[in-house]
Amino acid sequence: MDKSSENKTYTDEAKKKALMYLEKFVREDDSAKYVIDPKNVLCRTKDDAVKVSCVKLNELDEKEIFAHMQNLGFYCALSQDPNQFGIEYTDFYQIINAKHQTILHTAFLKLIDKILEQVPPNSNFQNWDVYSGTAGLSLLFMKIHECDPGVMFGSKSALTIADEYIDTALSTHMKLHNTPSEAGLPGLIEQECGFLTTAVGLYTVAAHVKHHTGDHESSHRYLNLIQSHFSKSALSIKTPSELLYGRAGYLYAERLMSGLIDPKKEPPTSQIVSSVIESIIEDGKRTAINRNATDYTPLFWTWQDLPYVGAAHGFAGILTMLLQFPEQCQEHLGLIKNTTDFILFKSRQEDGNWPYILFEPNNNLVQFCHGAPGIFFLACYVYLHGKTRKGVGLCHGVAGNAYPFLSVYILTKDHKYLRNALEYAEICAQWEEKTEQGEFSNTDKPWSVFEGIGGAIWLISDLLYWDQEIFKGFPGLTDI
Repeated sequence: MDKSSENKTYTDEAKKKALMYLEKFVREDDSAKYVIDPKNVLCRTKDDAVKVSCVKLNELDEKEIFAHMQNLGFYCALSQDPNQFGIEYTDFYQIINAKHQTILHTAFLKLIDKILEQVPPNSNFQNWDVYSGTAGLSLLFMKIHECDPGVMFGSKSALTIADEYIDTALSTHMKLHNTPSEAGLPGLIEQECGFLTTAVGLYTVAAHVKHHTGDHESSHRYLNLIQSHFSKSALSIKTPSELLYGRAGYLYAERLMSGLIDPKKEPPTSQIVSSVIESIIEDGKRTAINRNATDYTPLFWTWQDLPYVGAAHGFAGILTMLLQFPEQCQEHLGLIKNTTDFILFKSRQEDGNWPYILFEPNNNLVQFCHGAPGIFFLACYVYLHGKTRKGVGLCHGVAGNAYPFLSVYILTKDHKYLRNALEYAEICAQWEEKTEQGEFSNTDKPWSVFEGIGGAIWLISDLLYWDQEIFKGFPGLTDI
């Protein structure tokens, strides 16, 4: 009888005891490295790869051991020794240790209390969008719910709070646009369709939250509103291609919505996505010709008639979004690659940063929206040349600058990048003191996700509830 067949004879209770034994063995030394050998043997090793002690787990197969090590916060890498066939595990919590977790958890609760006190879900807060308003706070609490469905704030779950915030956002939007609630139609602006700053984001978050609360009727209604109304905006020639207001942001919304659609059915979004991508490419070609830019880049985009480079309004955000749709972009990959090469290698200035407007000597910004972090993996420049003073939000602030490091850490498993991200999170934890001392400037929307402490909470929750299998990247750009 082979090993997999033997494992099937063990009861659930026996497997449960084996998992508990595995965890006890591992927690005897959280700082060690572990190797799983092919015959269901888990070994603790020294830095020189010498095996110190081992346990045999007959009740579990290698896949079950692997999954439980992941759940315990350990991340695997193939052995560097070609003569060894095991999988090595390094503990995430060697970096984010108990002391750091205490700091982050304290800050997490303190910042949550600040938001709930200053902008309670039933408040008359007039900003309703994802970027700086109550839809963004709804998305934040939705994220917390997905990290830990059992977490409570007072007598309310994170999901309940997310639902209350999105109801407030929907009500505010309807009042501001004189839209009767029974109509359920968004205030349509022909040239706006981005996820972060327009009603597309509001209705996408609403569909997402209602789906999780079990209100599938409302969820489908909001999805249909986006499909039937805002696809027209995304295809309008007046619409920009950038992330915050334009087509790239609409593509992000489509990615988020695709997770709410019945996978057994043909996603109704696929044709819309292809059409929006075609519009982005055609806009890039047309503008390159009009701007006489074809000698150095095949695609060229502007926002408010200016060629922004960064993620929020420029090339970086557009190209990053396009590359997340490789199948639909297949015939345009040559154009996308050449444009990407132009931005990364020919637009970069001598000191390592990029201008926030192409061809202009304006490269003093080191934040996600206009600086190196939005150019993504080259974000080490930020660490070497200083940190932004614009608070702790995701767009202009410290929290957003942590995400390139987390993404590089995922790719390289190099702990120095995780330490960089942790440093930013600990700065976020000191938000109040640093603001009082004048190290951070006050923002217009201090409680929001992209401009305020909501961004700090987003980063801290990613570290507190770290799961490499779930983490994707920057919210609103690469996290789906």
